[in-house]
Amino acid sequence: MSTRLARLFALPRLFVVAGLALAAAACGGPMEKSILPEITFSNQPKLTFAASTVETIMEYQPTAQPPHIELAIPQPPASVAMRWTRDRVAVDNSQQNRVTVIVRKASVTEIDLKKTPGLRGSFTEDQVARFDTEVEMAVEVRDARGFRVGEAQASARRSNSMSEKATLNDRDRLIHELVRETMMDVNRELERNIRQYMPLYVR
Repeated sequence: MSTRLARLFALPRLFVVAGLALAAAACGGPMEKSILPEITFSNQPKLTFAASTVETIMEYQPTAQPPHIELAIPQPPASVAMRWTRDRVAVDNSQQNRVTVIVRKASVTEIDLKKTPGLRGSFTEDQVARFDTEVEMAVEVRDARGFRVGEAQASARRSNSMSEKATLNDRDRLIHELVRETMMDVNRELERNIRQYMPLYVR
C-alpha cells in the first residue's frame, strides 16, 4: 500500500478521534474526582491520662451488606474513630493504668427514596437517597490488676439526603461532611464525659 493510500485510510480514524474529543468537550469532559481533606482532631488539645498504655478495640465490624456503605467510602467512621485515639489520647506514664478506646458502632447506610410519580414528578426535584451515620464510642481506664476504674461513653447520629441532580462529587462531599459532623459530635460529648466521670485520671 502506498504512503498516500495509507494516509487516506487513516483519515476516518482521525475524524472519529476528533469527534469523540469534541463530544467530550461539549459535555464538559470527564469529571475529576474531588479530593476531600482528612478528618482529623489534631488541632485539639490532647487528653492526657494517668496511664502507661493506650489501645483501641474495634467491636464494630464494618460491612458491605446493604444498606451499609462504610466499606465503600474513603474515610469510614471506623477509621476516623481510630484517628481520634491517635490525635486526642496521650499518657503520662505516671501510673500503671491502661486506657482503652472502644468503637462500638461506626456505620454509614444509604437508603433509596421513592421519586414523585406521574407528570408531577417531571417538575419535581426529588431527594433520591438518604444517608445515615451512627457512631458509638467509649473510653475505659483499667488499673494494673485489670479492674475498670473509670469509663465515659458518647454516641451520635446524623442524616442527610441527596437530590437527583447531585453529581458523584456532590455525593462524596455529602457523605464526607456527614461523617465529619457525626465524629465531631462524638468528640465533644466524649471529652465532656471523660472530664466529668474520670477527673482523677485525665488532665
